[in-house]
Amino acid sequence: MILKMTALVLLAWGGLTVPVVSADENEPVGKSFPEVTFDRVNEIFGDNLDSNEERLKTLLLAISMDHTSPESPHRDEQIGIPYIVHFGPGYWVNRLSSGDASLEVLANNALLLLFAEADIPGRDNAALNLMQRAAKAGYWPADYFVAETNLINRLVRDAKNLVPLTNVIGQTDARQIAMNTMATYNRCAEMGFAPCRYRIGFWLANSDSSLNDGLRVLQTAINTTLKDTRYHGVLDDALITATTQLVENGERIGLDAATREHYAQLRTQYTKSLP
Repeated sequence: MILKMTALVLLAWGGLTVPVVSADENEPVGKSFPEVTFDRVNEIFGDNLDSNEERLKTLLLAISMDHTSPESPHRDEQIGIPYIVHFGPGYWVNRLSSGDASLEVLANNALLLLFAEADIPGRDNAALNLMQRAAKAGYWPADYFVAETNLINRLVRDAKNLVPLTNVIGQTDARQIAMNTMATYNRCAEMGFAPCRYRIGFWLANSDSSLNDGLRVLQTAINTTLKDTRYHGVLDDALITATTQLVENGERIGLDAATREHYAQLRTQYTKSLP
């Protein structure tokens, strides 16, 4: 079976439940992906693309959104699962081994390390190193991955906690990590990526001194989520938590009772949709 690799297909392989939609020549969908067989994808990645880890699923979402965005500065790069399958893992590994440090080589080898079925020693650290290099080269999906990895592994003990900082921020090393993480989130937020906007909003809202700024960022994140159907079912938990903040504290930034009630209804709507 041949699958036309639109962004929706890539998201489906990333573990997100979305319909497979064929591209129509009269329907602009951005830059398309190469055609590859499902059997070949399964041979390389097995079931690993169906990961339940939010960080990995959201990384695939970011790559797909960047690839299909007309405004992306990386539209000419061949980055993503379909390109890895199309050319074969050996092609990308050999380019990296020969000293090729181009953005697509860094990112695709990181994806291989993160998702390939093969047993690769030290794969997580190696993938993070490649993503850090890709982020320095200006690739905003890598910014997301690096920031999220720092947040989960170095700043919080509970990865499910949407409010990122704890009292460890008082330590010198943690403070520097936090500053770097915030800067990295800011870079992908500037590209309009809602998950990064939520992270920044929750981060700021965790302190009374920056709560107002956090609430405004959360408003922007919610608006971004509602306008783009690709986020549906992906950011429901974040949206529910954000609307709760606006219902409870929105008066501080001038939200009237009707607006706060709107957010309350939105929270109820999304809460009911959760499994």
